[in-house]
This record gives sequence, structure tokens and C-alpha cells, in this order.
Amino acid sequence: MTKERRRVPRYSAHVKASVKLPGESPALAVMVEDLCVLGCLLEYAPTLEIHQECDFAMTWKGREFRTPAVVAWSGELDQVGLEFHNTDPANSQLLREFCADFLKKPPVRLPEGPE
Repeated sequence: MTKERRRVPRYSAHVKASVKLPGESPALAVMVEDLCVLGCLLEYAPTLEIHQECDFAMTWKGREFRTPAVVAWSGELDQVGLEFHNTDPANSQLLREFCADFLKKPPVRLPEGPE
């Protein structure tokens, strides 16, 4: 039997969002490709660095989700993974509602091996 690699489901979002870095006035426009209750995958975020803290904001159907986040990883093609932190309960619920509107991505499986 194979096991799911990820802790929570991912959803295909393809939604515009913004990232505000501490001490910088303009927010960076980014594209959310994947979204989950723990974080997101951003496209077009070349200036973000691993461990950098930021404020993430995304609007969907006229409602805005905001939360503190940290850059968890940076990859090729200007992709960045954000991990959400200290999201208040109201925003956590809103994020769950956003995720329910998007298409769930198939699981990523770990290879089979001895358990």
C-alpha cells in the first residue's frame, strides 16, 4: 500500500494574490497555483527568499483572506512555497471555504517499501 506524501489536500487555485514584506510599502503581486489550509504554491515570486516572513492576502468571490506567512521553500521557475502561520480562527474558516471552491489535486504518493 502506498502512503500520501502530503499532510493535507491541495487545491488548484490559479488566483491572483499579494505578498507584503515587512518594511516595504508596495505589495508584490503573485499568482497562487496550489492552495491548502497550511500554505500555498506561488508562481512569479522571484524576489522571495527562504525563511522570509511576509503577510499574504488573497481575494476570492469578494472576500479577503489574510494571514502571516513564511517562505518555506524556493524552486525553479520562480516558484515559492508559503507556509501560513498564526492564522486566526475566522480566517482559517474562510480559507477552508475558499479551498472547497477549487478542484482537489490528486494525491502524491510515496514509493512502496518496507513499513
